[in-house]
Amino acid sequence: MDWRTYCPISELHHYKNQRVTICGLIIVSRSHLQQDGQPMKFISICDRTGIVECEIFAAAYRAHGLATVRHPVVQVTGDVKPFDNGQGFTLDVWRVAGPRVL
Repeated sequence: MDWRTYCPISELHHYKNQRVTICGLIIVSRSHLQQDGQPMKFISICDRTGIVECEIFAAAYRAHGLATVRHPVVQVTGDVKPFDNGQGFTLDVWRVAGPRVL
């Protein structure tokens, strides 16, 4: 895996409200229902530089949720969303897949 092709988690603060692709190990996974009753998932991803919480809402979960079970290490593409208090951010996920191989 070529880590240079992914954004390090510690650098996400430079990309607020922009789309990025990260890669890392799923360390925590929680399934929930959205307010409309559709399933979604939260995953915490870590790489060698940090940890980030990722929100996989219903449409992305239907399309890519299986990858969160199939692959312990995943690449995640999503939008960096800062918290309202400015003390951190989350990743609003568009795509989840296994990592790219060289």
